[in-house]
Amino acid sequence: MGDILQYLSTNATDVQFYAQTHFLLVLYSVAIATVIALVLALVLHTNQLTPPSWSRTVRAGSQETALLIASALLTVPSLALFGLLQPIFGFGISPAIVGLTLYGIYPVLRNTVAGLSSVDPAVLEAARGIGMGPIRRMARVQLPLAWPVVLSGIRVSVLIMVSIAAVGAVVSGLGFGKPLLDGLTRLGGAGSFAQVVVGTLGPLVIAAVFEIAFVIIKRLTTPRGIRV
Repeated sequence: MGDILQYLSTNATDVQFYAQTHFLLVLYSVAIATVIALVLALVLHTNQLTPPSWSRTVRAGSQETALLIASALLTVPSLALFGLLQPIFGFGISPAIVGLTLYGIYPVLRNTVAGLSSVDPAVLEAARGIGMGPIRRMARVQLPLAWPVVLSGIRVSVLIMVSIAAVGAVVSGLGFGKPLLDGLTRLGGAGSFAQVVVGTLGPLVIAAVFEIAFVIIKRLTTPRGIRV
């Protein structure tokens, strides 16, 4: 314990840098993944937002295909994915953000599809009856009702990214993966165990910060009538 406290005291500036970069890597990646997933779900959802020429079967099939591809990306080992991205994007923040974004799409896409599909058709029919078009129904009725489920998907995506971002240090050198990898490569040396502990516990602190943020966001953005 003394070694860990000494490491934190001696390397306080570095630890702060690791925390900031880890947090920002996850924040940027989940923002991009959320936009991609929401656009895909809204376009492919069977709610008349797609062109009239698309049959219901085509829309549903496209939706399942998108979910299948996104879930397949989630199963790729993180070290292998970052290794494949490195020759394309080089070292730095770009391969880390691209890799994390690919991992973050599926939870948001799946929950968005599930949330939109769970809205009572009678509610949508009532909205149609008062003259709302498909876009207004989506923006003012369907998406707000589905929002708690969508937000849960974003939350899961963030938790996945927080852990995988540590592996992303092999190509970016950022986040708590940096002290973790440095400590593991020189395990047994002076201060190496403290580096491993900081690299392991750091993401837990980042995850706790995001969890607190999600509690606040859910409270502020969930329609009062559907709060639980």
